[in-house]
Amino acid sequence: MLIQELLNGRPPFRQPPAGRLTVVTEALLPFVGILAFLQCEFSLTPAGTKLPVTSGYNEEWPLTVNRPKGRMAIPNKVGRFEILGELGRGPMTVDYRANDPATGRTVVLTVPSPESADSPDLLARFYREARAAGALQHPNIVAIYDLGVDRGSPFIARELLEGADLEQLAEREKKDGAQSPQSAATMLNYIMQACRGLAHAHQHGVIHRDVRPGTIFVTTRGIVKVTNFALARLPHASSRSSGVLVGTIDYMSPELICGDRVDGRADIWAVGCTLYEILTYATPFQGENLTSWMFAIMSQDPKPICELRPDLPAELDAVLRRALKKDRSERYRNMEKLLADLELVARRLPSAAGTAP
Repeated sequence: MLIQELLNGRPPFRQPPAGRLTVVTEALLPFVGILAFLQCEFSLTPAGTKLPVTSGYNEEWPLTVNRPKGRMAIPNKVGRFEILGELGRGPMTVDYRANDPATGRTVVLTVPSPESADSPDLLARFYREARAAGALQHPNIVAIYDLGVDRGSPFIARELLEGADLEQLAEREKKDGAQSPQSAATMLNYIMQACRGLAHAHQHGVIHRDVRPGTIFVTTRGIVKVTNFALARLPHASSRSSGVLVGTIDYMSPELICGDRVDGRADIWAVGCTLYEILTYATPFQGENLTSWMFAIMSQDPKPICELRPDLPAELDAVLRRALKKDRSERYRNMEKLLADLELVARRLPSAAGTAP
């Protein structure tokens, strides 16, 4: 059955950067050493492994796709969309540039990769992103235009974005030696736009759970789009872990690591980690291995940003310290409160050096 819901997408699939560990955790075995002491019981499996089938799909959507293994030939057409070329591929999806003849709009057309085509769990994750982002209409959230099934294979039509994500922008700034209060004002502007998009998502019961520099995209017009809702918690889903956690370890809050209940404050933590990183070129919590990294998140405080960036207002350090409180009850209550304090900090900075990447 063809399913077409005019929804509203993200840029081509981007893998987590080198050195970043995206994990899927399952509450099966106690993690030894430090994590046992912290009473966080789970084992780790590589990203992209089997996920539980959860509320992220419709029973009418196919949970397996009959497709031969190996590299996919570029189709001429998927649904009504005319394929113009391949944009990129990852372990879960393949992205094409496509034309929508109904509107004349160029879109990103995403289909499951051969590796995920026969996995009901990965396909459920594919649908979850469409539902999460598609239910949200906001200038700072990437738009999904259509979700459908063509010849037994699902597809998502997304907004085509041109620009760069915050990870790429920070790397470019570091390479060019362009760090300054003016550039910090620009980065802060981007983060505030992301906060507005995330606040809208939270108001509609969607928790992103994978906020990081690579999921905050800045268009050539300087408009921020929060992308990649594949790990989002959807409305009406339980706020407590059902035995599976997903995320990128650098930005995972203590409650995510321990499998505790999750709300918008987990995204606030991730925004704090992201802002800290793009201003200092270092994540606030680090370790030599996964165990020490998690220990740092659970028990250590990050180096004050004022020591790394004495050119920035002292108020910024206070905002970050509150956003990164281990006890979520001590963090900002919601994204709007964080945004209000960031706006105060922005007034202490010079005018942004520019708004477009």
